Amino acid sequence: MFLSVLLGVVGCYISYAQSGYIVSTASRQANTFVESPEKQFIDDHFKYYSLCDWTPGMKFMVIPERKDLVIPVFKSAENGKDVNSGELKNKIMEFLGTEVTDRGFVHFNFDCEGKLYYHEVKNITLEQYCMKPKAGIPTLAYLGDVDIAKDLLEGETLYMRTDKVRIDDPNSTSGYKEVYIGMNEKVTVIAVGVGSRAFPVKIVFSDVKGNTYYQPVAVSKTNCGMLDNDFIMEKKNKYFPNAFGFSDANAKKSQTLMEKYGKKAIYLKAETECIDDAGMTVKLPKYTQFVIKNIIVENGSQSVTLDLTATDGKLYRIKTTFVHASVTNLALRNDGYFADVFGIGDLRAKYPDTTEETWDLISHGEVRKGMTTDECRLSLGYPIRVHKVTGGYETWYYQRKSLDFTYKKLERIN
Repeated sequence: MFLSVLLGVVGCYISYAQSGYIVSTASRQANTFVESPEKQFIDDHFKYYSLCDWTPGMKFMVIPERKDLVIPVFKSAENGKDVNSGELKNKIMEFLGTEVTDRGFVHFNFDCEGKLYYHEVKNITLEQYCMKPKAGIPTLAYLGDVDIAKDLLEGETLYMRTDKVRIDDPNSTSGYKEVYIGMNEKVTVIAVGVGSRAFPVKIVFSDVKGNTYYQPVAVSKTNCGMLDNDFIMEKKNKYFPNAFGFSDANAKKSQTLMEKYGKKAIYLKAETECIDDAGMTVKLPKYTQFVIKNIIVENGSQSVTLDLTATDGKLYRIKTTFVHASVTNLALRNDGYFADVFGIGDLRAKYPDTTEETWDLISHGEVRKGMTTDECRLSLGYPIRVHKVTGGYETWYYQRKSLDFTYKKLERIN
């Protein structure tokens, strides 16, 4: 009896001790992750079929790679002999189903132009073969993806998310040449065809100048022989969401910046060159006050152009950037960094008693008798040293001059 009670106590203690080490976070009711429109486009329209999910009627085109011309992929159902993949190049294979032979070999059966072929897998069951992460049949580009992409994309406007694309080049051993295009370049899809097994959708498009290019991409990844983490480095832009976008990235960035800075009052921290509404370069004095009317983002650049309205209603443009070249080394930061060029706020509202005549002196770095300490600081900057004495007297020392104040008013310039 005692032993039973003891075991019960020990058992409870062990259970309690184990529970004390098990902790977890509160479960979330909804997934807060939001997919990009391009990834959602793939999820909505292009179903992935693993090898064991293939159904009769699925169609593929034979696009052999160099190695496939050496190692045959298919056998003739008529005589069981290997078939040269070169003879089947660009022909359409219709999947008929699978069967297991008396010898335990797995056959994937196809019809091509009335003739029967099969791809044979030996020494492994169908279930075991399908469990392989990259299980598939070489040479076969899935035409289901091509047909859907053709219906949905031809004639559509896209924006480039890669700067490296291709043009057909019959004189090249690869059949193509890689060329560069501007990031976020606006293009129009003019044709969709078949690419390769790995990247079955060949998207042909033109830029605004009429130049044509193409990019082969994977969409559903059916039989592409690649995993998600294989789309890296030079293969990264071979997945549709990494190659194309449905929206102008510049417009989105501009909108984001306008939500943060748009309609805000800003002023120049120093004399600055800008472009007036006549397209002429002019210099504006420091403390010129503006409101940000628009922010224009440039392709392939960290610079933006600010459309500004001055307090007198005149329009100006100034280039700036909201990004430092280096966040740790200030010597490497970009020229024209926004916070270096502009201050945020309405200075005239902050100093309502300062006259326009005095503002004109301040903007040109000048001082005169009677100006306040705030006005002198705005004009000359902070002094190197300040000496205060009783009776409201103080002296501000600058590199080449000193200012004597009495009760915050400038009395003498030395």
